[in-house]
This record gives sequence, C-alpha cells and structure tokens, in this order.
Amino acid sequence: MKVTQTLESLSILTDNDTLFRELRDMISRNFTKILSNKNKVISFYEESEIPQRKCFLKFIKKLYEKQSDDKLDIRFANYKTIKLGFVQKNTLTPVISLNVNFVKNEVKFELKDALCRDFASYISESLVKSNVTFSKNDDFLNITISSDNDIYTLNKLLYKRSYPKFSVNFIYDEKDYKAFKQGIKIKSSSKFISRFSVLANLLEENFEILGCKKDDDFETIRQSYLSLANIYHPDRHANKNLLIQEEYAKKFKNIQSAYESLKPYFKNQENFVMVG
Repeated sequence: MKVTQTLESLSILTDNDTLFRELRDMISRNFTKILSNKNKVISFYEESEIPQRKCFLKFIKKLYEKQSDDKLDIRFANYKTIKLGFVQKNTLTPVISLNVNFVKNEVKFELKDALCRDFASYISESLVKSNVTFSKNDDFLNITISSDNDIYTLNKLLYKRSYPKFSVNFIYDEKDYKAFKQGIKIKSSSKFISRFSVLANLLEENFEILGCKKDDDFETIRQSYLSLANIYHPDRHANKNLLIQEEYAKKFKNIQSAYESLKPYFKNQENFVMVG
C-alpha cells in the first residue's frame, strides 16, 4: 500500500484487490459525498463526517505503519479529500520518505537507505543541468543555495512527488523552509552584498589570522578559532622556554582579538536577515 499527501488530498494506492474492496466498502458505508468507478473512489470533505473520517484515517495509519517502516502523519488529513485507487500488481513505484533540513545556505537530504541513495543519484543529473552546486556521500545529499535560480530549482524538486521510478515524500518544516528562502534572497540582494563586502574587506586581516576566507560562515570561523585557541593556549606551553611562551601568548591574544572582532560582523548579518 502506498499513501501520499498534498495540501488538499490524501491518496491511497494498493495492488491488493481484497484490501481495495474492503476500503472501498468502508468509504461507501461511512461517507456521503463520494465519486467512484471500478478502480477508484474519491471522498470529499463533509464537516458532519469528521468522527468517521478520524476513525478511517487512524485505521489507514495503523495499516500503513504495519506494512512500512515509515510513520504516517495524519494530523491535518481530516479536512482533505480522500482518494483510494487500485492498481495492477508490479505497477506501484516504491515510496521514499526523505528528511530535509535547512542549515545555513545548504539543504541537507538524509539518505537513510539504499533507495534514498538511488534517488539522490537520479536527481543529481538534473542538478548538474541546472548548474546547482551540490555534494553527495552515503549519508547526505547537500545542495548549496545562493541565488533565485537555485531557489526555483529547489522549489521544483520539493514540490514534485512522482518520478519514473520513485514516489517521494519530502519531510520538512514549512516555516523553516520559508525562513530559509527569505534568508537566501536577502543575502543574495545587492544591498546585503554591498554592505557586508565592504565590512569584510575592512576585517580581512582578522579572517586571515583565523586561517579563514572572507566568505566563510560563522560556524567555520568559530571552529577555526576553537582549534587555534586550543593549539596556542598559554597553559599548553608553560614548560617551554620563555621566548616561545611569549610568542605563543601573543599569537593566542591575536586569535582571541580577531574572533571577538568578527563576532559583531556576523551578528549584524543575522540581524539584517531577520529584519529583511
């Protein structure tokens, strides 16, 4: 059994004719606003039938999760059109559930099994054609988003559910996605670039002290700072000769000063994005 959802509908497909008949009969008994033919039944939302809908959807959830390793979220399904369909055996495409997270300027797709990795390889071809920067390993497909064109490509990817060999359920937080896109649009704006490129040039020496580039993000800066601070911390060199202690202490002070100088720069970026 395959279950997919959009904002308006919950669709159930099965190649088990017995199960199809049972579900079809349940829909016919409990719901009034329906359309049906030999292999398809559609039940439209009717407010007075909410209790029956809740029971039916709980049954579908239990049945689906018993047959699959995935969870089925039916929190908002009570108000959706329910579609039941029967397909011939071997015509159902596998359903992939992909967890998606938005980190800095990257979209991270979790590749939890071989099927997810196959899908990542499949869509990599379209990403290349769209000139979108990405990287892939056994655990994640990471797509870098830096322009309106990248956002357009990402929208197409996340909103498309059916592929020749796969059906995909992308799992992500809509609010996070909206905030992510807004942040990218602001960061790629001429106003943002002109303002912070000038500041980055003024702070270039601090980036260099930390072994970083001007376009590195704060997390990269922070990790470099922690690594260098650990290497040059005076406590690690207390047993060395005085000249080395003084040299390393000066280096440690410069590292701390560079990091503290860059923190307001990134805080201003964060505030700029939040205000928009």
